[in-house]
Amino acid sequence: MTDLMEARMVKLDDQGAHGRTVLWMMLIALGIVITAGAIAGFVGEHRTDGDRAFSDFAIGLMAGVTVIMAALIFAFWRYAKKLKASGEPMSKREKLNRNIILVCGLLGGAMGASFAAAGFLNAPDETADPLSVLFAGPLPLAVALALAFFWAVIMPAVAWFWHTRAIDEQEASAYRDGGYYAAYAYLILAPTWWLLWRGGLVPEPNGVAIFLIFSAIWSAVWFWKKYR
Repeated sequence: MTDLMEARMVKLDDQGAHGRTVLWMMLIALGIVITAGAIAGFVGEHRTDGDRAFSDFAIGLMAGVTVIMAALIFAFWRYAKKLKASGEPMSKREKLNRNIILVCGLLGGAMGASFAAAGFLNAPDETADPLSVLFAGPLPLAVALALAFFWAVIMPAVAWFWHTRAIDEQEASAYRDGGYYAAYAYLILAPTWWLLWRGGLVPEPNGVAIFLIFSAIWSAVWFWKKYR
């Protein structure tokens, strides 16, 4: 009996380490795509204006971002080797789950990079606030339609497939718990922000910020419940 309990604890520890490795790989992949998009947008912005040569500061900044991207690529490679060397065979369902999560992370990073590149290339004023350009700046019609189609059509199909074919009851429960926590956080924090804004104490509520906070809480609780 004791041996069975110890074996189960070891297996749970292995699953937790595996999950943390996958999570780090997702975050690193997202960082790689975002830094690549930042480089592309920065270079494209200067190429559209022949009078704006790269300053020493711009060259240094680009070099720093490139070094960061190279470090992220190296870290991703190290984590991939660690995951491969773990030796624990994965079921087809676990592999499908992992692959869907990784692909969704990469696609999310690609969307963020496209927002950054397209937003900065189409910014009406080069002195505009970078965050405003990133989240509220104009986008080319083709880019906006493609991203809207992906988010409204492709993502629900992927989510349905993931729920019905790739996850087990434990992960489904963890995902639901994440939704509960995020929903309560939204119900409490969003009206609080709105009321404090009306009282002149905080800036106007920002829909993008609320969405990102909601998503972050959901994801954090999901991974915590799954791998704790």
